[in-house]
Amino acid sequence: MGNIGGEHLSVAKALYQLSFYLKALNLPFSIQDIYRQAYQKRRGDRYDDRWLSHLHENPDVAASIDEPFTTSTIVETLMRTGHEPIVRVLMREVRKRNIQFTQAYMIGSPRHG
Repeated sequence: MGNIGGEHLSVAKALYQLSFYLKALNLPFSIQDIYRQAYQKRRGDRYDDRWLSHLHENPDVAASIDEPFTTSTIVETLMRTGHEPIVRVLMREVRKRNIQFTQAYMIGSPRHG
């Protein structure tokens, strides 16, 4: 996947985290499906999503699973970095499939001992 930084790294992390959610919830669509719906028509011959299959190869991206994240932080990152089409497709899929979700932060408790 090469060296990435700045906003590109933020987007890669957000997409990797979103992919984690989609797989964990066993949803019938993947990050590649969402990305394709968002950009294939718009980019035409220049469309390429192969890089999505290699997100895990970047240690910073792979480590993002251990960072605190929610669907809200993922959407905020995608919106801030100009990836509103991905968010629109995701929201359309959520509505179409009547998927309901809530935000939850899990914070470790102090050890009793």
